[in-house]
Parts: sequence; structure tokens; C-alpha cells
Amino acid sequence: MSGPLLEIADLHAGYGAVPILFGIDLHINEGEIVCLVGSNGAGKTTLLRAISRLIRARGVLRFAGEDLLPMKPEEAFARGLVQVPEGRQLFGHMSVEDNLLMGAYRRRDKNIAESFARVYELFPILKSRRTQLAGNMSGGEQQMCAMARALMANPRLLVIDEMSLGLAPLVVDQLLAVLKEIRAQGVTVLLVEQDVFAAFSVADRAYIMETGRVVRDGPVADLAENRIVREAYLGGAA
Repeated sequence: MSGPLLEIADLHAGYGAVPILFGIDLHINEGEIVCLVGSNGAGKTTLLRAISRLIRARGVLRFAGEDLLPMKPEEAFARGLVQVPEGRQLFGHMSVEDNLLMGAYRRRDKNIAESFARVYELFPILKSRRTQLAGNMSGGEQQMCAMARALMANPRLLVIDEMSLGLAPLVVDQLLAVLKEIRAQGVTVLLVEQDVFAAFSVADRAYIMETGRVVRDGPVADLAENRIVREAYLGGAA
């Protein structure tokens, strides 16, 4: 493959006659953690729905060199583009282990046991809770389960929507550490967050969205030093 793992150029999307995204340009290189930040209504989730092929879009949308626009969601998923949705969306009436198996439902290889070992090493609490109903776990444990379920699909690009939402700071710190380990294992990550401090602490580069447009992008170290970004998203912190 030549070029970025995910390439987006002049992407437009919306719902019916209502436009939401206006000419989005974004790319993610293999091996990066990239964050997409912005307030509610900025268009972040709409962009994720376009990437995952849940809504129509026009422009350039390529994954590993292939055109995503004609694909169905399951076709993008089969190529390794896997999303952890906002709100986790676990099967609460099923056990933790059965939820994890749902992440591997399209796999035909014989390495499922290795994948279980991998996610249980990343999230030891899930191994001890593997027979427990997913709906009975805490919010942080459910987020871990949702991330582990996605990893069971052997993603090439892991997209995580609002990972920190509703979670205690200690749990968020644990999950951010796991993201670094996931990247070290060869998985590229797109992290979509309202918590800019959390996102910047782990990402290599960032894109900032406002009203359906990318208004700033660059290395997080540079953006964190930008006065406008600090005042708007980091509370004026230096």
C-alpha cells in the first residue's frame, strides 16, 4: 500500500437534505494515533458514520488504497475498519466472553484463542468477569469490553467514539495507557473525543472540527501551544 491508511478529501455528507460535513480533508498514516476533537454538533459522529459507510457521502474516502464510498458497512469492517461506538452498545444480556466472540464473528482463521489471550492481557478485569453479564458491569468495564470486542475483529484501524464519556479520570487514564499498547501491537487508532486534554495526551496528531469543517490540524505538541486552541479547548492552559 502506498499513501495513508485512511485518506479523506473534500468529503461532504449529511442526513437527507441537511448537510453536516463540508469538504473534510483528513488522513491517517499506518501506526499513528490521531484524535478528532470538537464540541457537540461539530460533526464528529457524522464523519465516523460516513467513514464506516453508515451514511452516504461524496468526495474521496479511501482505506488502504481502496475506495470506501461504494462499500457497505460490513465490507469496510471486513477490511479491518472497526469502530467502538459511542455508548458502547454491548449485548447486555450476554456474557462478557460472548460479547467478545461477537467481535470475531466474521473471522475464519484459527487464532481466536490467541485473540482472547491478547485482550485479556490488555484488560485483565474482563478475564475475571468473562462469565458475567455485560450489562451488569460498571461503565468503565463496559468500555473495556467494547474495546476488547473490537480488537477481536483484528482491526487495521480502530476507531473509538467518545471513549472517556461518563468515566472517572482514573479509568480514562487506564484506557489511554491501553491505547498506547494497542498502537505498539500494530493497530492504528482514530480517537474521537470531546475531552481534548485526554486526546492530546496520547495522540500524535489532531484534527479540530467546528460546524462540519476541519478548522485546525497538526501535531498535538504544536496545537497545544497555539493560543487559540488553548483558549477554546484547553481552558487557557499553557
